[in-house]
Amino acid sequence: MGRTLQRVASMLAVCSVSVAMAVPVSAAITDPQRADRVMAYVGAQQETNGSFPGFSAIGSTADAVLDMAATGYGDEAGAIAFLRRQVFRRRVTTIGLTAKVVMAVVAGGRNPAIFGGTNLLGHITDAERASGRFGVATVFDQALAILAIRAAGQTPDALAVTWLRDAQCPDGGWQFDRPHRASENQHCRDVNDPGDFFRSDTNTTAYAVMALDGFGTPAFGPFPFFAALRDATYGGWGYTWGFRRTDANSTALVIQAFAARGRALPRGAMHALRRLQYRCGAVAYSFTNTGRRTGKDVGASIGAVLGFLREPLPVTRVALRRPWATTCRP
Repeated sequence: MGRTLQRVASMLAVCSVSVAMAVPVSAAITDPQRADRVMAYVGAQQETNGSFPGFSAIGSTADAVLDMAATGYGDEAGAIAFLRRQVFRRRVTTIGLTAKVVMAVVAGGRNPAIFGGTNLLGHITDAERASGRFGVATVFDQALAILAIRAAGQTPDALAVTWLRDAQCPDGGWQFDRPHRASENQHCRDVNDPGDFFRSDTNTTAYAVMALDGFGTPAFGPFPFFAALRDATYGGWGYTWGFRRTDANSTALVIQAFAARGRALPRGAMHALRRLQYRCGAVAYSFTNTGRRTGKDVGASIGAVLGFLREPLPVTRVALRRPWATTCRP
């Protein structure tokens, strides 16, 4: 709550997105102001049906609702209505996607137990097996499920927490698909299995760190993992071993993980995320081989907001509500 109050006070000093965007390029701007600029760009991308474009319209829209809840910008009613229709039409099926929608519904001030004619939170808890694993969830989905339960103000089952904690790879990270096995190396890759494409990654690890916050210390320290996987060229984080080039989504998630544990960020980490932002407010996904930013990316922009705010999951809703300002210019 303290982080949220500090952030609200900081944002109150910025009258609107338009005012923030009027700051000369040469003038220093704060990271909350950068988040404001991103929101101006993101708001302009919302579809007429309330959704936001991305790899998954449902997932991107849920993430955008978290951004709106954290910044106070936008009227999320259209996005919430879109998510409600998807739930009603039984298009929210996986544990991970259900968990994302639950977090969005809670952040939007709605009740996930009666949303779209469905008890979304009940779907998550009912899917939990005696082992502590949520249905057929991946490690990635397991972390999201625990975060959704926490967002709803409930305490995750101890077995679920233990399952996620024990899924950690020996290098300190977590891999997307399954817990570490004896046949896998320290990065959770089975060198004898050509079909094992997953190894410890920054995204799953960041979600796991946030999900396990307050539930004990994992066997291996995740922060040395982040240090080992950090991009030495641009200062942020890529997805996994062999794909270390800084990207906005991975970098923002790692920043959120550091914030969840109250740890100081490595020097240059925020600068890496800032370098990916365009003057218009949009954020690029990554850098090209020549060191230039890739094009403006809606998904990367949505993912960057909580990174700029250093706001971990689950998101606390701010009371301040401000309309979209879509006067973003290149």
